[in-house]
Amino acid sequence: MKLLKKTMFIMLITMIFASSSFCFGADGIFKSAKSEIDASNVSEGYVRVKYLNPTTKKLKVIIEKGMGKYTYDLNGTGSYDTYPLQMGDGKYKIRVFENISGSKYAVKQTVTVDVNLKNKNSPFLVSSQLVNFTRESAVAKKAEELTKDCTTDFDKLDVIYDYIITNIKYDSEKALTVKSGYLPKVDDILSSNKGICFDYASLMASMLRSQGIPAKLVTGYSSNLSAYHAWNEVYTDETGWIVLNEMYFDGNQWKLMDSTVASTAKQSNSQRLMEYTNKLIDGKYYTKQYEY
Repeated sequence: MKLLKKTMFIMLITMIFASSSFCFGADGIFKSAKSEIDASNVSEGYVRVKYLNPTTKKLKVIIEKGMGKYTYDLNGTGSYDTYPLQMGDGKYKIRVFENISGSKYAVKQTVTVDVNLKNKNSPFLVSSQLVNFTRESAVAKKAEELTKDCTTDFDKLDVIYDYIITNIKYDSEKALTVKSGYLPKVDDILSSNKGICFDYASLMASMLRSQGIPAKLVTGYSSNLSAYHAWNEVYTDETGWIVLNEMYFDGNQWKLMDSTVASTAKQSNSQRLMEYTNKLIDGKYYTKQYEY
């Protein structure tokens, strides 16, 4: 009996350590047998995660704080993915999962970190999995070109927004064929001048963030569009956060922070669509679910 209890205890300890993490030094990097979580930049609003060895298995990362929960895919190439810590200051639990079979996943790593953001808008200023750009990206260079004569963040917002709704066309074919787990490649969207709502929102957030302007990629439901949808919320010192059901005035006309709908209206030059766009100011048409 004692031997059985001892064996069970050893098995329990082994299971705990199999899914726990070890922190090497004081650099905030946690490593398990299967994955690695780099929490060295949590004050900047993000965490990086990678699976140590390439795999064809499906991988997930779940980040939780209190009742908030975000679920992401993790690449199986052995390279880092970056995830925002967008739920404010506090204690976050980060877990890495590996698919066993069907819809069953096993926990491979669990880390708990305390987050104290240097800037409350930090998560919406950095590059992350869904808003993925670098300083050398074509989108960053284009944003720099567009805003070179701007004197305020609001001016920058206006020219970037106007560029997107004037030049990016909605890709109806892509909307019908896009698969679960799709991630926008913003430079490809910029070069092709077309995309779906997810692409519009990622492109706009990337261009604005590259200029130091906090921007959220928001997902949720639009009752009038009868679909899951993506749009933006943007922060400027002049306005505070501009959210979807609060139109803003650029000095000439009122605009709505939904570049997908606005681009269709502008490019079709349809008065009916313009009127429809204006009606969307009523917040009941949109239900926000997540923000990235």
